Amino acid sequence: MKTSIIYASCTGTTQGIAEEIRKQCGGDLIEVKSRDLLSRFVAFMGRHSPGMNVRDSGIAPEKIDLAGSDLVVIGTPVWGGQPVPAIKKAVAGFHGCEGKPVIIFATCGEKPGQTLPVLAQALSAKGMKVVGQFSFNKNEIRNPAAVHALVANVQEMADMKAQQGE
Repeated sequence: MKTSIIYASCTGTTQGIAEEIRKQCGGDLIEVKSRDLLSRFVAFMGRHSPGMNVRDSGIAPEKIDLAGSDLVVIGTPVWGGQPVPAIKKAVAGFHGCEGKPVIIFATCGEKPGQTLPVLAQALSAKGMKVVGQFSFNKNEIRNPAAVHALVANVQEMADMKAQQGE
C-alpha cells in the first residue's frame, strides 16, 4: 500500500499537516512550488508581512507519476479562494492517476472559498475519485481533533485499499 502526499506550503502550515499524515499513516511526501513569477512575487511580499515566515523550498515537477500509488493526498494553502498555482500545475502534470482515490485538504486564514470544489473538479477531470475533502482555518489548524479527522480518513482509506489487496 503506497500513499503519496502532495502539498504546497508557503509558511509551513500545510507542510505540518502533510507531515502529520505521514507520521500517522506512512507515505511519501512530495512538496511542490510554483515557478511562475506572480506566485513568487506574492511569496516574496509575504516575507515582509509582520509575523509571516514564508518558506522557500520544494520542487516544481513538470510531471508526477502516480501509477505506483494506491492513495493520493493533496494539501494546498488558499490564495484568493483558490488552490495555489503550484498545486494547480502539479495536478495538470499528474500521470498514471486514473481511478486513484484522492483526499484533499486546504489551509486558510478564514474561509477556503472555492478551493476544494476547484481542486476536486481538476482531479475528477484527470480521472481521479475524490473520497475526502477537508479545510482548516487558522483556529481549526490549532485543534488536534480537527486534523485528526483528516488523518483518520487517510488511515481508513489506506486500510480499505490494503484489505482489497491493491
